[in-house]
Amino acid sequence: MSLSDIASALGVSKATVSWVLSGKGDSRRISQATQKRVKEYAATHNYHPNMLARSLSLGRSKTIGLLISSLSDPFYSSIAKAVVNRAESVGYTVMIATSESDCNKEASLVETFSHRKVDGIITTPTEGADWVDGFTNAGGRLVFADRAVPGSDIPSVVVDNEQSSYRLVSHLIEKGCSKIAMFTTAHNLVNMKARQAGYVRALEDAGIPVDTRLIRDVASVYNQKMVEDELDDLLRQVPDLDGIFFTTHVLVLPTYVHFANRGIMPQGGAGWACFHSLPEFDILLPKMSIARMSIEQLGARAVDLLLESIENGTVSLGTTVTLSCEMMLK
Repeated sequence: MSLSDIASALGVSKATVSWVLSGKGDSRRISQATQKRVKEYAATHNYHPNMLARSLSLGRSKTIGLLISSLSDPFYSSIAKAVVNRAESVGYTVMIATSESDCNKEASLVETFSHRKVDGIITTPTEGADWVDGFTNAGGRLVFADRAVPGSDIPSVVVDNEQSSYRLVSHLIEKGCSKIAMFTTAHNLVNMKARQAGYVRALEDAGIPVDTRLIRDVASVYNQKMVEDELDDLLRQVPDLDGIFFTTHVLVLPTYVHFANRGIMPQGGAGWACFHSLPEFDILLPKMSIARMSIEQLGARAVDLLLESIENGTVSLGTTVTLSCEMMLK
């Protein structure tokens, strides 16, 4: 069923039907009786608007793309939920895709989003996101969430990675820890670099030399053996280790499992600190200090930045929204 079909059946113009169904009946001075007839006929005959045609006429699809690293990680699925909630509250639909941290797959998905005529994209970019310039130069609207691309002036929503990490490590030092390992992954990502900078600064400010043996980068957090090998080598080289700073929550549970299997119990997480959290930590590691990110706020602000660009064109390049983490120091 089309607008023309409704117009023909009711003996009114196609424009009248369009104005009524788009909510412009009153402003176009269409009688209440006619508006009622059109709406009732459309509802009775299960009319659905042609969204593609509507998007072409408006110049917008009312759809945004969300490109995240993974849906299996609760962190990213929570970002997706926050983005969807905020977008739907203002009448937008969200298309979600995952890159699995593969820069080639990421570039391909951006192209797919472009072909689907999304109005803009929110993404947690990979390390090699070299598609950005081409996308924005072609008029694409883009916002980074959680992390940005070094040297890029794309609007972004991030957290205070360096300062939160500094506070976590400083707290471990205040509790008496002096040989604190930093367990990280994807160390070239801008957010991970900032977290390492906070770790280093906290040690230096406390007069503790930075020991490179304590800085461990796991190539794949989803490969348990890689995690275990790094931990075993760390303990061989620094057997009197007395603290661990995790730059990401996904490294905590594999470490906990490996230590438990070896009979090394972390005493409720005392001496451990982590960037962000999982619900399990409250039970398994109640003494671990955490810098908790506000995912709901991060997702909502990313949507707001993107919609400013889409609807008003008011977001200037270089805009960065930095959110504070909730510090849970124990």
